[in-house]
Order: sequence, then C-alpha cells, then structure tokens
Amino acid sequence: MPSVLDLPYDVLREIFTGLSAVHVLQFLCTSRKLYYPLIDDDSTWYHFCAPYGITDTDLFRKRSFRIIYGRLLHRYGALLGLWCSDYPFRGNIVQFRIVPDRWLRRGEPIIVGEVWEFTHADQDAAGQRPEYPKYIEFMQIGFVPWKKSTPKTANDVQVSWHIRSERNLGFLVHNGIPPPWVRMDGDGRLATPSFHVIAPSNMTIASSTRPDHLIGTPDIVSSSPWYDSDRGLPPFSQEGPPAIIESKDTWYYRRTLHYVPGVEKPASVAFFPPPYGQDSDVRLPDLHNPTCGYGTGYKDIVPRYYPVCFPAQAGHHPASPQWTPDSVVGVWLGDYGTNGTECLYLEHHAGEGMLRAWKLTGDVNVPRGACSWAANLQFPLSDTEPKGRAFAGKGTTAQHGIM
Repeated sequence: MPSVLDLPYDVLREIFTGLSAVHVLQFLCTSRKLYYPLIDDDSTWYHFCAPYGITDTDLFRKRSFRIIYGRLLHRYGALLGLWCSDYPFRGNIVQFRIVPDRWLRRGEPIIVGEVWEFTHADQDAAGQRPEYPKYIEFMQIGFVPWKKSTPKTANDVQVSWHIRSERNLGFLVHNGIPPPWVRMDGDGRLATPSFHVIAPSNMTIASSTRPDHLIGTPDIVSSSPWYDSDRGLPPFSQEGPPAIIESKDTWYYRRTLHYVPGVEKPASVAFFPPPYGQDSDVRLPDLHNPTCGYGTGYKDIVPRYYPVCFPAQAGHHPASPQWTPDSVVGVWLGDYGTNGTECLYLEHHAGEGMLRAWKLTGDVNVPRGACSWAANLQFPLSDTEPKGRAFAGKGTTAQHGIM
C-alpha cells in the first residue's frame, strides 16, 4: 500500500510548508528513512526562518537553518514586535527586533529588547511634539560570542542584559567608539534580571488602604482591540503573576499592595529585576516603571507585558481620496501637553462607524488602557476640507487617579 513515506523529497518539503516546525520534527521522527536525509537539509528549515528575514546562513557563521530556527527563533521569535505593560497609570512600551551585533559578534544578527522612553519635556520647550521615543536597550539574545564560545557551546543561545550607563566606559573603547551599554552575562559576579512567561490569570493589584481601588484598572484583556492574539508567546514554562518586589518601608510610604481577583487576563511576559538585596548594576524598575506622579509605591510592581498589533501599511494624507479609516489603524504617538508624548492604538469599528484611540501608555488623569477619544465617522464636519478631515466625537478627561 502506498505510504506518505514513499513520496519524493521535494513533495514532502512542499507539505512541510503547511506544518509547524514541531509537527515537521514529529513527522521526521517517525521514520529513519526520512529523518537522516531531511533533518539537516536547509530547505526543510529555510521557510521557518524566512518570515523573520533570515535567508542567509553566512550571517550566522555558517550555522544551519535548523540550528538558527531551533535554538534562537523557535524559542524567542515570538518576542519580536511591540509589547505594552500593565504598569499603573503610565504603562510602558518595549520593542524586540533583529539587528546586527557589531560589537561582539562581527555583525551576526541578534534579538534586542528596547524600552521606549520619552523625556516628558516642558510643554513650552522648543522641539518636535509629539516626540519620537528614545530606545533604551536592556536585553540581548543571541548565540554565544565567538571569542567566548567553545566547540561545545558554539551553538548555545545566551541571554544578556545591557543597560546604558552614565559611567565612563572609555576603557571599553573599540575603534574609537565606546559601547553604549554595560554587559551583564550572568557570570556569577553580580546578580542579573531574568525573563519569565506568565500564565493567564485574573489576579489584579489592589491597595490595602483602599480595598475597592484596583491599581491595575483598566484591566488588559484579550478582547482589547490592540491585543495581538496571533503572535503567541515563547515556549517556556508559564508561571503565576509576578511577586511584588520586596522593599523596605519608609516614613512616607508603607507597602500595601497585594493581589486580588479581577478580570481574566491573557498570558504575558515579564522581566524580573535582580533579587532584592543582591549586588547588581542593573536597575530594571528604573526602566520599566516610568515616573508616576500619583504615588511612590508602584515601583514595587513587576509589570506584565502583552503583545501589541503593529500593522505595517502606507499612510495617506487625510485630504487624499485614497484615505480610508482603515489606513490609520495602528500605533500612533500623541501630544498630551504637560504629560508629554503618549502611545495610542487607533481602532476602526466599521459596524459602528467609529474610530477610537486607545491608550497604550497613559497618565494619572486618563490611564493606559482607557479610550482617549472616539470619532463618529457617520457625522463628518465638512468645513475642514480640503486640508483634512474632521468628525463629531468625544474625548475623555478626569482628575488625578479617578479612572
């Protein structure tokens, strides 16, 4: 009886394009006849790497596509893109992308994690508003640098923590240029942060002094318009909600934060700071917990990050006949006066004829997760033509800490 195992290799490779990498590996393991010829065949694994822009093994010092995908992209590829946090009021944005490492790996691609930072400049100060973010690198994921690798570890993937430093790094000058970061490889000399995948949970942070005051509201849920349900998460063991960082009480603040049941939230990722009380040069809370004018206790929170849809599309001028509401769907930067630049996700609901701006980051008046404004596309205001378009709508305002 004919069997799938008897199909020509080129036909099998075409079938593999419709399977996940895990399913391909499981299929190959069913037959020695297929396993040995195809497991290291680059054409088997090429199409798994190509969506990430990896089409040339020369950049990875001749490692096979199977090694590149299996060791690096399968485990960490889901991180690529934007993530927003549930940090109270302000929220936060991190971005992961693939870039060449010209410092330690001679241009070999690595995955870097960067925090979006805004300066919150004086409203009257000169300069562009809204401002573009400053990208603060805090994490690198890549194969062990060739100078530190051995034949046994050459294909191992290393997670290192890189924090931009104010210290004099002149002793690290390479070709006349000092590196922009302090490298933390976890060699045991200093404590380092750690990466975790958090399981779905309904636990929300609340204040003991105000039991009805849920610090995490508005809650992040999988039905949020900006939530990217297709990206998935790195295939690591999932844990419970991050513990609230232990810190010493001070005369102006007594730690009163704890978890209470709330709305079910989807799985997420988190970056735990070095254990409290251990020596470390890395201050992750300084990066991931933006200054919040409504309280000092929130520095004890380890925020959870959720994947953000980031559609890539060509924009059109509002006066252009090619403009449609769908052409503005995605991530935008908004000028919020004394609160500085904030990140928005614009959603077009065709059935309701509404265009809504959801806050990915926020402030103590209208926090992250809230709807900042909504435009009713069924009621255009024609007096703005031909320079642009305007619609009747409504906005959200609030006093400090009300929402």
